[in-house]
Amino acid sequence: MKNIIFLLALIAMMDACKKKPVEAPAQNPLAMIFTNLKDSAIAFGRVASFDLDTNGQKDVLFSTLLVGDGINQQDKRQWYVSSSFETNLPVNEQESIPVLHINDLIPLQNFSGYNWFNASSVLLAQQIIGINNPPFWAGDWKDASHRFIPVQLISSNGLLNGWIEISFSITQEKVILHKAAVSKEENKAVQAGK
Repeated sequence: MKNIIFLLALIAMMDACKKKPVEAPAQNPLAMIFTNLKDSAIAFGRVASFDLDTNGQKDVLFSTLLVGDGINQQDKRQWYVSSSFETNLPVNEQESIPVLHINDLIPLQNFSGYNWFNASSVLLAQQIIGINNPPFWAGDWKDASHRFIPVQLISSNGLLNGWIEISFSITQEKVILHKAAVSKEENKAVQAGK
């Protein structure tokens, strides 16, 4: 009986000595304007444009383009994202935009070799169809699954950072637009997907 009491006392002391995790203080999330893009599909030959900050002006456009390349004897079926004069996309020297993951930071300033430019048109992915070779896919976004395009809206009071969540389906040959968000607060960095 003494052994049982000793064992229970020992278990109680061990339980009392356990370190309790310290919770990080809750951070105030930024107020965001969310837009459900309803998994809209942009198949080849289709376009879609969106007003992300609900001010009545379209901010981004998703489109396609057929390019004939006579020199290389191939056609290119291309998918693009374009921004308005009041919307910036981060573009690098290779004319591409970063493929962001959830929680990646979208800063106000230029970052990691990318510079914010307005009125940009950037190739997401393309299907290359040659005369002598089977079709193949190219582009940074061709394998994207729930990845984020960083955007920056230019308002009268500053910059509004945000993101657009997209996927690309090679088998269905289309861009899928999931959702978008833009900060209600000017001049704040945001996290992709938050």
